[in-house]
Amino acid sequence: MNASRPISVEGRFVGVAVAREADWLFLATDPVLEDLEGAAFPDLAEATRVARIVLMRGRGTRPLA
Repeated sequence: MNASRPISVEGRFVGVAVAREADWLFLATDPVLEDLEGAAFPDLAEATRVARIVLMRGRGTRPLA
């Protein structure tokens, strides 16, 4: 059985990360993040960080560090 974790950005549910052998697969639930669909990340923190950047760019704002 694979582990999965929800990915939220500022309280907005944007996708799910599914654990694989060596990484996490991102599955988008928010259309703004559809370009990340199927992307692999080394850990949950990186998946969340990239999702946040893409979401903020979609809103026309710059994310804080």
